[in-house]
Amino acid sequence: MADPADSVATLAGELSSALKSLHRALILAEAGDEEALKNPYTLLFALIDDPRFAWTSRLSQLIVRLDEMLQEEFSTADDLLPFRDEVARMLGEEEGEDAEFRLRYLTALQKAPDVALATGGLRRVLAKLPVSGGG
Repeated sequence: MADPADSVATLAGELSSALKSLHRALILAEAGDEEALKNPYTLLFALIDDPRFAWTSRLSQLIVRLDEMLQEEFSTADDLLPFRDEVARMLGEEEGEDAEFRLRYLTALQKAPDVALATGGLRRVLAKLPVSGGG
């Protein structure tokens, strides 16, 4: 029989990967066709300093928190529920306070197919999580 902690760690890894794919797609959508941002180093510095990328920091912070938890041991899939809830708020599926992220996300979703693909992958991972309050 498989160790439940292994399956939870696997699920957490899938969630991290899906969030990173969405993050990358959102950044590339925001960068658009701007020639200067085709250089990865220029793009990196833009992510750090350019205010137009600031709205992605909430997603960056979520990924960092999840990756930090990946270094620890998960006991149950319920440990991942706060991440699912945060993503739902960011994507506008639950009451949330980040209207800017939601608006920028929806704009990117409409103009960049990679954002839609990454969102689909993220939703597939989120669907594997238990419903809040039990499992």
